[in-house]
Amino acid sequence: MTSIAALLLLQVAFSSAPQAGGAALSQKQLDAMTDVCRAPRGWLRHKGGNEVRFLPDPDAEYDKVDCVLKQLRESRIPMNLGFVGNEALPETEKK
Repeated sequence: MTSIAALLLLQVAFSSAPQAGGAALSQKQLDAMTDVCRAPRGWLRHKGGNEVRFLPDPDAEYDKVDCVLKQLRESRIPMNLGFVGNEALPETEKK
Protein backbone atom coordinates (compact mmCIF):
# COMPACT_ATOMS: atom_id res chain seq x y z
CA MET A 1 0.00 0.00 0.00
CA THR A 2 2.82 2.40 0.85
CA SER A 3 4.50 1.97 -2.54
CA ILE A 4 1.24 2.54 -4.37
CA ALA A 5 0.51 5.61 -2.28
CA ALA A 6 3.97 7.03 -2.99
CA LEU A 7 3.53 6.51 -6.73
CA LEU A 8 0.14 8.18 -6.64
CA LEU A 9 1.60 11.10 -4.71
CA LEU A 10 4.24 11.56 -7.39
CA GLN A 11 1.54 11.46 -10.05
CA VAL A 12 -0.40 14.21 -8.28
CA ALA A 13 2.70 16.29 -7.70
CA PHE A 14 3.97 16.20 -11.26
CA SER A 15 0.92 15.71 -13.48
CA SER A 16 -1.12 18.70 -12.41
CA ALA A 17 0.23 22.11 -13.21
CA PRO A 18 -1.31 24.71 -10.90
CA GLN A 19 -3.48 27.41 -12.39
CA ALA A 20 -2.02 30.86 -12.48
CA GLY A 21 -3.87 32.98 -9.94
CA GLY A 22 -5.79 29.89 -8.78
CA ALA A 23 -8.41 29.91 -6.06
CA ALA A 24 -7.35 29.92 -2.43
CA LEU A 25 -7.41 26.56 -0.71
CA SER A 26 -9.74 25.92 2.23
CA GLN A 27 -10.57 23.06 4.61
CA LYS A 28 -14.14 23.20 3.30
CA GLN A 29 -12.89 22.32 -0.20
CA LEU A 30 -10.81 19.45 1.16
CA ASP A 31 -13.79 18.13 3.14
CA ALA A 32 -15.90 18.20 -0.02
CA MET A 33 -13.25 16.13 -1.83
CA THR A 34 -13.20 13.45 0.86
CA ASP A 35 -17.01 13.46 0.98
CA VAL A 36 -17.17 12.68 -2.75
CA CYS A 37 -14.93 9.67 -2.11
CA ARG A 38 -16.76 8.60 1.06
CA ALA A 39 -13.45 8.88 2.87
CA PRO A 40 -12.98 10.27 6.39
CA ARG A 41 -12.67 14.06 6.47
CA GLY A 42 -9.60 13.73 8.68
CA TRP A 43 -7.58 12.34 5.77
CA LEU A 44 -6.99 15.81 4.30
CA ARG A 45 -5.89 18.69 6.49
CA HIS A 46 -5.29 22.27 5.39
CA LYS A 47 -2.18 23.39 7.25
CA GLY A 48 -2.23 27.00 6.09
CA GLY A 49 -1.29 28.69 2.85
CA ASN A 50 -1.19 26.06 0.13
CA GLU A 51 0.00 23.19 2.37
CA VAL A 52 -2.14 20.04 2.51
CA ARG A 53 -1.44 16.92 4.58
CA PHE A 54 -2.85 13.61 3.38
CA LEU A 55 -3.13 11.05 6.17
CA PRO A 56 -5.06 7.97 5.04
CA ASP A 57 -5.51 5.04 7.40
CA PRO A 58 -2.76 2.39 7.04
CA ASP A 59 -5.41 -0.15 6.01
CA ALA A 60 -7.38 2.28 3.84
CA GLU A 61 -9.14 0.96 0.77
CA TYR A 62 -7.07 1.60 -2.36
CA ASP A 63 -10.13 2.91 -4.23
CA LYS A 64 -10.73 5.61 -1.63
CA VAL A 65 -7.08 6.70 -1.59
CA ASP A 66 -7.09 6.81 -5.39
CA CYS A 67 -10.34 8.78 -5.43
CA VAL A 68 -9.03 11.41 -2.99
CA LEU A 69 -5.82 11.83 -5.01
CA LYS A 70 -7.89 12.16 -8.18
CA GLN A 71 -10.04 14.86 -6.55
CA LEU A 72 -6.91 16.77 -5.54
CA ARG A 73 -5.40 16.51 -9.01
CA GLU A 74 -8.59 17.53 -10.80
CA SER A 75 -9.16 20.52 -8.49
CA ARG A 76 -6.18 22.24 -10.13
CA ILE A 77 -5.81 24.31 -6.94
CA PRO A 78 -2.14 25.14 -6.27
CA MET A 79 -0.99 23.15 -3.23
CA ASN A 80 1.98 21.48 -1.62
CA LEU A 81 0.83 17.96 -0.79
CA GLY A 82 2.50 15.60 1.62
CA PHE A 83 1.71 12.09 2.85
CA VAL A 84 2.06 11.71 6.61
CA GLY A 85 2.58 8.56 8.68
CA ASN A 86 1.01 5.91 6.49
CA GLU A 87 3.56 3.34 7.63
CA ALA A 88 2.12 2.41 11.02
CA LEU A 89 3.36 -0.71 12.78
CA PRO A 90 0.96 -3.64 12.97
CA GLU A 91 -0.81 -3.87 16.34
CA THR A 92 1.27 -6.93 17.30
CA GLU A 93 4.53 -4.95 16.97
CA LYS A 94 3.42 -1.89 18.97
CA LYS A 95 4.55 -1.64 22.59
